[in-house]
Amino acid sequence: MWIALIIALAFLTGTDLSRAFSSSTEGVLLQPLIDATPQGETLLLDKGQTYVGPAIIAKEITIRSEGEATVTNDSEEPVITILADGVVLQDFIVRNLNKDPKKPAILVQSDRNRLERLRIVAQGGGIYLRDANDNEIRGSRIEGANSANRKEAFSKRGNGIDLHGSSRNLIEDNTIIHMHDGVYVESSNAATVRNNYASDSRYGFHFMFSGQPVLEENIGEGNVTGGMVMGVEGAIVHDNRFDKQTENVNSQGILLFDVHRSEISGNRVDGNRVGLYIENSTENILSDNEVSRNFIGMQMIQSDTNSFRNSAFVGNVIQAQSTESVDNELRGNYWEDIEGLDTNGDGYSDMTYEIDPFFLQVTKDIDAFQVFFQSPGMPFLAQMFQADTSNWLKDLAPKMEPPDWYDIAEVSDNRWFPLTLGVLLLILSITIIYRWGYRKS
Repeated sequence: MWIALIIALAFLTGTDLSRAFSSSTEGVLLQPLIDATPQGETLLLDKGQTYVGPAIIAKEITIRSEGEATVTNDSEEPVITILADGVVLQDFIVRNLNKDPKKPAILVQSDRNRLERLRIVAQGGGIYLRDANDNEIRGSRIEGANSANRKEAFSKRGNGIDLHGSSRNLIEDNTIIHMHDGVYVESSNAATVRNNYASDSRYGFHFMFSGQPVLEENIGEGNVTGGMVMGVEGAIVHDNRFDKQTENVNSQGILLFDVHRSEISGNRVDGNRVGLYIENSTENILSDNEVSRNFIGMQMIQSDTNSFRNSAFVGNVIQAQSTESVDNELRGNYWEDIEGLDTNGDGYSDMTYEIDPFFLQVTKDIDAFQVFFQSPGMPFLAQMFQADTSNWLKDLAPKMEPPDWYDIAEVSDNRWFPLTLGVLLLILSITIIYRWGYRKS
């Protein structure tokens, strides 16, 4: 049916059918099929069929598949380039064989397009938007072609979804694995990145010089840094979860650099090298965040006039570090190692929780001193050089108990595992000593 339709349309439009089909081993050329599809109509790709790019879409059409049709390309051009507004791509596989990380599988240079439920396997980049506004990218999976090689250099990978000079785009419900950055947003205002999953990449989610971005309900695992926000004003970073960013000395759950007047709330950063890293950032509100089981819970450098409220710092090797940061307001946070005193029973300590900057000051100029972190002599040296504490970061009214939203049961379950394991090992050791030691003697 489709072949008959293509022949008829080709006859009417003058399309050269000599290029419409190639050998069965190479697949069907996609461009002639696009050319033969009328404006506003749908091109249905056959289930299991391979189509060959590159292809350019210069009119408003829909391309979709009812099964796993595949579009592939090994040239220097993107597999698919979208130039028209209002294009819809749905439910097919795209294989980008170009190894140049700057070359995407799909390039969007127009507005109001929808890309849904695509599966992209990329030697280079995934979906790149350039001067493209009001687009939607939903429900797709983008994976580096060499995802089995976790040690592949980031410089050899492209970004999963990359925005530049593009405003008001929605990126939602996507899975991105083994790319350079999972989602990269530069000079693109009002981007909404919601409910995506990114792993095994440099930055799971990366915002640069983009006004009022929204990063919410995303998950980042096993990246160098989960969420990186830089040179941004008016960001909303809300209800994300960033776990196990630990394999690099610069790994963080959330990194805020040169961020101003933004809201960072309801996030969970768990099991990272640094949970929250904040530098050169001002007038931000950080509230209701769970910072747990990180090597360093929070690290703040040269950041002023920020507000921290109702967050929980639990199970971190060191709860927080701060230096050259003044006029920040901490009030009503929970610190697991607090030695507080609540004389009026209001749930808040009458004693402040103070964050000692000594270690950061010692290692600022001589990085090698970091090997002494948590060494027995550090607390002694800190006491010796402790002078005026008026500029220390302090929680003025720390909570005596975790906030109501904090999942104590989950934390308790996680703590019971190592305790139970320790008890079992102790019982095993006693049994071995008794059977092969004490009894034989």
